[in-house]
Amino acid sequence: MNFQLINEKLLEVALQNDEVFAKRGSMIATTGEIQFSPAALGNGGLQDAAMRGVTNENLNLMRAGGRGTVLYGQNGLHVNLVQLNQETLYIESKSVLCFDSRLRTGTYFQGNSGGVGGIVRGAATGQGLWTTTLEGMGQVAILSEGEVIALDVNASTSVFVDPNAYVGHKGNVQSAIHTDVNWKTFVGQGSGESFQLKFSGQGTVYVQPSER
Repeated sequence: MNFQLINEKLLEVALQNDEVFAKRGSMIATTGEIQFSPAALGNGGLQDAAMRGVTNENLNLMRAGGRGTVLYGQNGLHVNLVQLNQETLYIESKSVLCFDSRLRTGTYFQGNSGGVGGIVRGAATGQGLWTTTLEGMGQVAILSEGEVIALDVNASTSVFVDPNAYVGHKGNVQSAIHTDVNWKTFVGQGSGESFQLKFSGQGTVYVQPSER
């Protein structure tokens, strides 16, 4: 299996008797002998499906398999590739375009990442209290408004992000709410954001050059 960006908004997946999961309705065209089938559960199993049913973090997927190529895109959004090397990607389900069928899907409670700060982050970004996880070895194609920027997080470098520009993150990363409110910002006389998301640990944070 090979993921290749044809341009900033179109992805080509080459299949050699393997499979890929993609968002339903995102297929643009195919070549060769490709078969499609619904894949409501992905690789997360019944427990993951049950959690998605009660958390509204739904993944409506189609499985593509066989030999040939499939072109994917959605609504003119930018497509970005993320490589996972036995890592976990945390991302909202609506930002997932397609992924390697070897990756395991799951759901994650935002409060587990930074406690109350994680819950506030979910509310601030509009993502709610739950998010989607993709774990293992393989590639993921994610959607964004503009090309995604990958910011490294390490022991010496924390990353501060506008909540509405946040797309997702991978690795051993913790999040917290960072406030920078003074009298000027409180009364609307100053510039800058009144609070940001602070990411620390070891990993990568993905942001988009657009606010939702």
